[in-house]
Amino acid sequence: MSNLETEQPVSGRERIYALDVLRGFAMLGVLVAYCMWSLGTAPDWSWSALNRWLGSNVVPLVIDFKFYTILAFLFGLGFSIQLARASDDEAAVETYCRRLAVLAGIGLVHALLLRNGDILLPYALTGFLLIPFRRVSDRTLIISAFAVLALETAIRALWPIVGLPVFERPHLESVPYLVENAAWVRYWYETAPFNWPTNLTLFLFGFCAGRAQLLTRLERRPRALTLILAGGLAAGIAIYFARLSFIERAGSSPLNDSIATTLFTFHCWGMSSAYAATLLLIMRSKVGAAAVSPLAVIGKLALTNYLLQSVIAVPVCLAFGLFDTFTPTRSLLFAAAILAVELPFSLLWEKRFRFGPAEWLWRVLTYQRLPSMLKTRGDLAN
Repeated sequence: MSNLETEQPVSGRERIYALDVLRGFAMLGVLVAYCMWSLGTAPDWSWSALNRWLGSNVVPLVIDFKFYTILAFLFGLGFSIQLARASDDEAAVETYCRRLAVLAGIGLVHALLLRNGDILLPYALTGFLLIPFRRVSDRTLIISAFAVLALETAIRALWPIVGLPVFERPHLESVPYLVENAAWVRYWYETAPFNWPTNLTLFLFGFCAGRAQLLTRLERRPRALTLILAGGLAAGIAIYFARLSFIERAGSSPLNDSIATTLFTFHCWGMSSAYAATLLLIMRSKVGAAAVSPLAVIGKLALTNYLLQSVIAVPVCLAFGLFDTFTPTRSLLFAAAILAVELPFSLLWEKRFRFGPAEWLWRVLTYQRLPSMLKTRGDLAN
């Protein structure tokens, strides 16, 4: 039989609850970050004291890139699950490549039509680089992950020194939305060498963690989770302020700016690990697991909700002229309004259907057959 006939999408019974919760939590953070920076901010001089405090202190420390970090880690972990479920290595790679190709297509359309800063296409293209690592040792995975991060640091430092072009952020006025969006898409892909290697680093860490069944093991070890929470929070905060001190004392240069960016990456790793450990601790009790169950539903429909964020935000911003008017407080309120649509939709949809609309389309294009959308009695019982 062909691989298309033997490979199956994951069933409801095979889903890992903790992964859905973590993915849903990350999607909430991505929504906030999207509203903060991707819809255009109002001039700094117009910000209130509260907005300046939020934008200068709270947002960089608590939000920026922490949730993308979690998503990228889970992306690599998901690759390990796909390999474990596959009937053989060839089938796993074939299915994985089809999934990435479809995701890349969705991401390209999404980036051109809707989202300034889409992550689907970068994740898909970078995801192909995981394939050569699928049989290497855990030690090689870890070394390779840090080597890729070091490579990105070197690229950032050496790029301007060797005279390669410095790409400017688009500054377009009075042009159609799609024209401006296309300019931003071009900018994000011109600057890919400065950002995408970090994705691969996190993919490799996630893949290694998935092979070791790290999340399953940590769920049974509350003391380890508590140490990760405390250590990640302490390290994240310490590195954050160490970076600020370094920037103030060292000044700006290609090398110093690259070092500062890498320090921020380490800060994000610490904070993200603390967030994940907190959720895993909460899920250890029945009350806690029930409290975070809405996150699991959002996580099950992660692709749908990710697309829905911009499907809601862009038309509203176009209709009411909201682009380039966002302050931190307005961004938080706008994110809450979008969540007020997404969460009830996700809860109602998940009660009746096995997949979200975008997840279903992804499966159709990947497996080239029509999986049943409606839940059966067996699904409802689980």
